[in-house]
Amino acid sequence: MSTDSTGSAGSGDSAGSGGSGEVVADAGEWPRQQPVSAVERYKEITGLATEAVERMRQQDRERAAELERELVESQGWMAQIAEQERVVQLGARLHWEAAVKALWNERWLEMTPMPTPNRSVPEHDQLHFDAEVERTFQNLEAALQRRGLLRRK
Repeated sequence: MSTDSTGSAGSGDSAGSGGSGEVVADAGEWPRQQPVSAVERYKEITGLATEAVERMRQQDRERAAELERELVESQGWMAQIAEQERVVQLGARLHWEAAVKALWNERWLEMTPMPTPNRSVPEHDQLHFDAEVERTFQNLEAALQRRGLLRRK
């Protein structure tokens, strides 16, 4: 014999005791469900885990596709930058060779190989640096022409 929540004696199969997996409710208590078997709980948990893993895999596939698009885009930028670097190096070498040729007759001036690029310059657009190289070369030519004019007199 057992005692229910009202304190009366019963045989355990009185109304509201829920012996067949139904919702049980005593007076003044929340309804309770009959406990689920361990196998059913295991299947429920593994099902939730499987769903979570599948959602993570889908997110990973979407992120991988996004990163692949970004990679292709960045490779295009790198190809453009590499080509621009080659053009700039060629332009700098041509200006250097023209300067050496212009200064060839200046016996007092010791010619050196082309210097390495200065990587500590402030950040500017490439066109700014191209214009600066051109301006500097024009100043050199102008200075050499003025010197030549003075010599002729």
